[in-house]
Amino acid sequence: MPDTGQGSTRDAVRWGLLLAGVAVSGYRLPGTFRNFQQWRASLLVDPSAADFYKTNFIVNAVGIAVILVVAVAAFYLMRPRASKQP
Repeated sequence: MPDTGQGSTRDAVRWGLLLAGVAVSGYRLPGTFRNFQQWRASLLVDPSAADFYKTNFIVNAVGIAVILVVAVAAFYLMRPRASKQP
């Protein structure tokens, strides 16, 4: 018989937060990759543009890492508690 109590709501929120974190990270990933490519391409041509692309790349990469860490931490902290058996 399926559990329809508090655990199922908590599990839904837990998986929803993880899915949202992965979705947001996936949304930011193409722009981050594009900034990395443009940074490497403009290193010799225009150093000021290269610095701009490098800054954007670093900010996006750190943002992706923070989002994933928060999502995984929430997923881990909201896991069901183990019941103590005598």
